[in-house]
Amino acid sequence: MYTCGYCERVNAVERYQPDPVAENALRGLGDHIVAWRKLHLLTQEQLAQRAGVSRPVVTRLERGEEGVGIGALMRVLVVLGVENDILTALDPYQSRFGRELADRAQVQRVRRPAR
Repeated sequence: MYTCGYCERVNAVERYQPDPVAENALRGLGDHIVAWRKLHLLTQEQLAQRAGVSRPVVTRLERGEEGVGIGALMRVLVVLGVENDILTALDPYQSRFGRELADRAQVQRVRRPAR
């Protein structure tokens, strides 16, 4: 059965369910980007030019809107000088929870002794 691309996109939109936790996190990320930009005394236009993205992309990031590419996000974070902080924060071995999961994953089976 053939389904047109438009129909698939419409169905995907109908299935979309907002995630309040993710939306809150995106708003928080946007607020932090605004704060970093202002600490650097940059306008949205200046930040966009330095990051090689459009000003609307910076606006969407600062509003915490979905749909901005991860590459654009990283370019902005590089200009703001916080990309390494983000990478460290996401490193599973830098958090207690990540280390606990790694320890559990390394549990090895014990062989029974030969009789």
